[in-house]
Amino acid sequence: MKVLSDSAELHCEVIGNPIPEVQWWFIEGEEPNETFTQLFDGAREGQVQVNATYIEHAASVMLLTNLAFNDSGMYECRASNDPDRNDLRKMPKIKWIRSQANVIVVEM
Repeated sequence: MKVLSDSAELHCEVIGNPIPEVQWWFIEGEEPNETFTQLFDGAREGQVQVNATYIEHAASVMLLTNLAFNDSGMYECRASNDPDRNDLRKMPKIKWIRSQANVIVVEM
């Protein structure tokens, strides 16, 4: 739980060979009507900051600043080292590995 106008920091660390790619996603709504939005550095009018390093393993930190009520929801870190992971013409050999965190923004 986070307070309105506060910040939230989410961490994701993945080990694999080759080093996996990390992506951040925001999930809104409930099944079966969920919507998925990929988050990147500078998204949401600069509210999202993503820092990632790919040296011996993948590590990524996503910072959400100036939280509003509509920032409440499920955030997902996805990682994959399948070379075909982003090729829309082929089915990936390995699915994305996922980890989720629920953020709830409240007023004090």
